[in-house]
Amino acid sequence: MRKLMIATMLLVSLSLTAAPFTDSLGRTVELPDEIERVVPSGNLAQMVLYSLSPERIAGWSSKLSGAAEEYFLQDTVNLPVFGTFYGKKANLNKEALMAAFPGAVIDMGEIKGSKEAMIKDLNKLSSEIMIPVIFIEAYLDNTPDVYRTMGSLLGLEERAEELAVFAEEAIEMASEARERISNPVTVYYSTSTDGLEAIATGNFHGEVIEKIGAENIVPSSFGEATGSISLEQLYIWNPDVILFQEEEAYENAVKSPEWQVLDAVADGRVYLIPSEPYSFIDAPPATNRIIGIYWLGNLLYPDLYPVNIIGKTIEYYKLYYSYELTEEHAKEILRI
Repeated sequence: MRKLMIATMLLVSLSLTAAPFTDSLGRTVELPDEIERVVPSGNLAQMVLYSLSPERIAGWSSKLSGAAEEYFLQDTVNLPVFGTFYGKKANLNKEALMAAFPGAVIDMGEIKGSKEAMIKDLNKLSSEIMIPVIFIEAYLDNTPDVYRTMGSLLGLEERAEELAVFAEEAIEMASEARERISNPVTVYYSTSTDGLEAIATGNFHGEVIEKIGAENIVPSSFGEATGSISLEQLYIWNPDVILFQEEEAYENAVKSPEWQVLDAVADGRVYLIPSEPYSFIDAPPATNRIIGIYWLGNLLYPDLYPVNIIGKTIEYYKLYYSYELTEEHAKEILRI
C-alpha cells in the first residue's frame, strides 16, 4: 500500500509541466519546470548542490562526517541518507528516496564504465523510482560550467555565478602559473596512516598537484589506484615536498630517523593537508579541491599564486559551506 501511494503521488507530480533537459550522456530527460527538491547521487553532486542551494537537498547520498557537521548548516545535518547508486558500496534505498518526492536525482562526476552502459543504468533507475535522473559530467577544470548548468536548471543563476567565478579564477591562475614553470617542484602525496600508499601521476585523487604546476614524483605506471611502496623506493625518488592526508603519517615522518634521510623532511617541507571539513586535495575529489589550488599553489609557488591564503580560505568557506570562519580559525585549519 505504501509503495502504491508513493507511486501515485509521483505520477501526479510528474504530470505537471515539464521541460526537456539534455544531460552529459546525451539523454533527453523531462524535468519539472521548477525543481524544489533534489537528491544528489555521490559526494561530488552532494557538495555542489549543498554549496548552491542547501535548502533544496532532500537527503544525502552518504552521511556527513562528524567534522562536516560542524561546518554544514544545522538544518541539513540530519537529513535522511539514501545511499549511492554507483561504486563498490552502492546501497541506494529506492523506496526512501521515492518517499522524499524530489523533483530530480542528480549524479555528477566521471562516466562510470561505458557511456552506453551508464545510459542504460540511469534509464533503468529512473523507470524504477519514477523520478528523473540526470548525469552531469564534472571534473576539476569544468567546475565553473557545472555550476552554471545547475544554476540554470534550478533557477539560481546569480548564486551559481558567484560559485563559478571563484572556481574559474583559481583554475585560470593555475593555468597561467603552469606556463611560467620550467623546473617544477617534485611532490610525493600519500593518503595512508603509514605514509606509504602512493598516489600516482594521472590519478584524479592527486589532480591538484599537477594542476598547480608541480610534478607528482610517483610515475603513472603505479596505476590509478593507490599503490604500496617501500621507504627505500621513496629514497630513490627523493621528492622536494611531501604531502600527507593522515596526521599519523605526518607525525611519524617528521620524528622518525628513517624519514630524515629524505630531503623534504630534512628541509622542513613535509605538510599535513588541511582537512576540515574535507581535505584540500582529495577525499572526496570534489569542490574542496578549488581551495586546494590556492593553498598548494601559494605554498609551493608563492610568487605565482600571490594570494592572501587566510582571506581566500575565509572567502571559500563562506561561499561554499555558508560558514563564517574567523581569522584565528582559518589559521588553525591552515596550520599557520
